[in-house]
Amino acid sequence: MLLRAQHDMVAVSAKRYIKVIQPMELTGKDLNTSRMYSMADAVRYYSGIQLKDYVGLAGFKTINVRSLGSERMRVFYNGIEISNPLNAQVDLSRFTMDNVGSLALYSGQKGDIFQSASDYASAGSLYITTQRPRFTDSTKTNFRASLRGASHYYINPSLLYEHNLGNYMSTSLSVSIDRSAGNYEFRYLRRNSAGKIVYDSVARRNNNRINSVRVEGSLNGLLERGLWSIYAYHYTSDRGIPGPIVNNIWYRGEELSERNSFVQGNMKLDLSESYRTQLNFKFGYDYLHYENKDEHAATVDESFRQFEAYLSTSHLYKVYEDWVATGAYDLHFNNILKKDEQRFQEPLNYPRPWRLKHLGSLATQGSFYKIQCQASVLGTYVSNFERDASHQQYNDEYSLSPALLFAYSPLRYSRDRVFTIQAYVKQSFRVPSYSDRYISEIEGTQLKAENMLQYSLGVNYANRSDGMLRRYGLSTEVYFHDVTNKIIAYPNGSLYRWTMANLGRARIIGGDVNLFSTARLLDDFDNPLEFTTKVQYTYQQARDITSPYDTYYQHQIPNIPWHSGSAILNVTWMGFALNYSFLYTGERYSRQENISYYKMQPWYTHDLSLMKQIPLGRWNLRTMLEVNNLLGQDYEIVANYPMPGRFFRVTIAAER
Repeated sequence: MLLRAQHDMVAVSAKRYIKVIQPMELTGKDLNTSRMYSMADAVRYYSGIQLKDYVGLAGFKTINVRSLGSERMRVFYNGIEISNPLNAQVDLSRFTMDNVGSLALYSGQKGDIFQSASDYASAGSLYITTQRPRFTDSTKTNFRASLRGASHYYINPSLLYEHNLGNYMSTSLSVSIDRSAGNYEFRYLRRNSAGKIVYDSVARRNNNRINSVRVEGSLNGLLERGLWSIYAYHYTSDRGIPGPIVNNIWYRGEELSERNSFVQGNMKLDLSESYRTQLNFKFGYDYLHYENKDEHAATVDESFRQFEAYLSTSHLYKVYEDWVATGAYDLHFNNILKKDEQRFQEPLNYPRPWRLKHLGSLATQGSFYKIQCQASVLGTYVSNFERDASHQQYNDEYSLSPALLFAYSPLRYSRDRVFTIQAYVKQSFRVPSYSDRYISEIEGTQLKAENMLQYSLGVNYANRSDGMLRRYGLSTEVYFHDVTNKIIAYPNGSLYRWTMANLGRARIIGGDVNLFSTARLLDDFDNPLEFTTKVQYTYQQARDITSPYDTYYQHQIPNIPWHSGSAILNVTWMGFALNYSFLYTGERYSRQENISYYKMQPWYTHDLSLMKQIPLGRWNLRTMLEVNNLLGQDYEIVANYPMPGRFFRVTIAAER
């Protein structure tokens, strides 16, 4: 890595190895537009995704990619995985788009050759990378402030501050506050098996408030042969859990408080022209307090604490100019402590579990002519312990997981046209988390480790020119997943304590199609008129094939639609940006048996937004008005959790 100083600025340059599998990614102009939205809003238009949104602004938001399950979806924050002691699913409402530098979604595994062993363990992953501060010659401080207000008494102020400390160091601070009453109106309509209406009520959602604060900070520096960063994160939230609407009863007295904190760091070094290394570390603490005051249910008042430590080292060696080899080792420790808040003590029968997870990977990548190929193998070894370190509760769990990635680019050296054929085959392994085993409604001894074999074949084509049609392209991909002992999670009367189950064996066949184009009119004028369109369609057949004697044999897995898609139209002119989006999710079932009683009707939403940029000297002011669910459709993403109807949101942001 070479450094050169110019006017107190430092530029870093290094050879980057081609990603064999390209992600769906938000960067540049698309990312700047998406900053005005929430994290969940930004990712829900990716193809192959089901966004699980539990009751709107204040609800949990998780994603399911290609029917793998939300618990299979790994979320990485600046290259290090985020864990969750509640249900092994990461709530995207914990994060903001304000300080994001890139947002990338991978199916299979990340296509980068230089990565930690945990990256190779992914079957699907979302990478949140915060922006590294950049400064011009005339400024040493960047500042951004925004204020969002929406229906249902929602308010969200946020602040981003970046400062150049000199000596090749910089720092940043991001703060965001979310407050919402969440008391939106909904319609509850249910029919019996004969099609006769049993319940048809219009009511207002109760116990759906949230008060949360998120604080992120970073310290970044450059070395003679590398760079380093340290990040600190804290999130605190107090929310009501609205619960499902069952038999026309919609009140719940459940309360949930969360405190999530971690400090993590990364250092990358180029020790020679042929050898690179990086080191990652993380220390985390999570606190969760759950209280059920509902008079119709058993009183519960308990808390969980999780401690986490993580260390990773990765190494890359350049064998020849276009052939590299890597090795990585990760060590991950975590435990969960439980406390009965009513008795102020730990339950006597709680085993105080703790776990050591060892991950080791070897990989190599080479290119010949216009072909890129990457092969890797990951070893996983998990040791599970009880209160007494000498007494193991479960047998050790281990697996070897190989993967092969391939890409052929006949137009690799063309700037205007890109045509790529890419494919991969990957085996992955997931051990049930302690959340699955100790917080869910099923005893952990009944849960088995999940194994999966993934196949994928895709074609990508893109073209750009200086004419009216500036850019257009097509990408399509077909995939096949064979899953043994698939673990699924779904709420069974509570968003806090989920039901976990092994399906036995599942087979998933699907395909994605994506079309996009950008056209520009009035190009000879100072303010050209630009149109951007994106259309995405996904088909998924995800069947349970465990046993022909089951009543749900070859039925679709719960909550997975056969058909889904989206369409986006964006028009920009004279600082205005008009955005229309359409989101569609087809028919699916809420339980394993695909019978009419569990059928969930298709839903679709129309969203509209208008944004205006206003230069004010050194400042840039952006304002946006959104109307979500424009037609006010009544719909449910998850069974018995009705979503808000039409609602409005206004955003004002200023930056310099």
